Amino acid sequence: MKKTILRSAALLAAGLLTVTGCAANSKADAAAGGGYPSKDVRLIVPWAAGGSGDLTARTLAPLLEKDLGVNVIVENKPGANGSVAYNWLAEQKPDGYNLSLMGVEVATLQFMDYDIKPENYAPIGQGLAGPGAIAVPIDSPYKTLEDLVSDAKAKPGKLTFSSPGIGSVWDSPAAGLQQLADIKLTSVPFDGSAPAIAAAAAGKVDFSIDAIGSQKIQVDGGHLRYLAMLTDERDPNNPDVPTAQESGVDLQNASWVGVMAPKGTPEDVVTKLSAAMEKATEDAGYQQVITSSNLVPTFKNSTDMATFIQAEAKRYGPWIEFAKNNTK
Repeated sequence: MKKTILRSAALLAAGLLTVTGCAANSKADAAAGGGYPSKDVRLIVPWAAGGSGDLTARTLAPLLEKDLGVNVIVENKPGANGSVAYNWLAEQKPDGYNLSLMGVEVATLQFMDYDIKPENYAPIGQGLAGPGAIAVPIDSPYKTLEDLVSDAKAKPGKLTFSSPGIGSVWDSPAAGLQQLADIKLTSVPFDGSAPAIAAAAAGKVDFSIDAIGSQKIQVDGGHLRYLAMLTDERDPNNPDVPTAQESGVDLQNASWVGVMAPKGTPEDVVTKLSAAMEKATEDAGYQQVITSSNLVPTFKNSTDMATFIQAEAKRYGPWIEFAKNNTK
């Protein structure tokens, strides 16, 4: 993963000189013309520096600067499943000068006694998705998802999966798998996806559910093997791996990252920011960086993202309740 991020950062750096030069001219124009924005915009990253979320923000920032004509300053505020940054954003003045990246946690933390709800924020736009997969240790006896499900039915609660935390984007589909396949599994918690995937690669658990790209380094290293893709169609980079649906379990899941503003941000400001983000996600450099990080560049505007987040909440809510009440 580290090598992938370094390669992606190098690709980004190659295009920054051109972007920076254009941004300098547009900043002068913005200052002369007034209106929004008339000062620097802060873009918060709810996760630690060096990860894919951080890379996304630092890829977006110079492209947003080019369109908005002001500096976009990236700042990391990690902690508590993203809630540190989410709570901070909700308390900021809704004027468009404080933004944050957000993931699925904005839809799920409300089910875990956090005072974080989608309606506390104004969506700007979605920028990428990370489809998921079920993977097993390379020497696992399970050759198909059907094999795993069959054994889980024969041994209720005996099969284990590595969890990055209840309510996380990759713990919740394990609850979905249990519900849909009528099986009982045991969760082994870890502090985030990286150690959870490493545990599966080391054979400490029976399987991992996480992003295809996050598992890829262990798959390429010969430590993990994809069992099923949580996509609606087969992954073009792994055409021999069936989807979970093909394997008898209609389970799909993907991580995603978008940009949000505080609730009450003026509609014209949201519209301007959403348009700037759409241009950024269409940029060839952005798409190359995201793709090389084993993620999928995508875009949903502010309206579509708001609808999408509400749908995510409805989908994840039952999974999280099931996980809290039924998973060991």
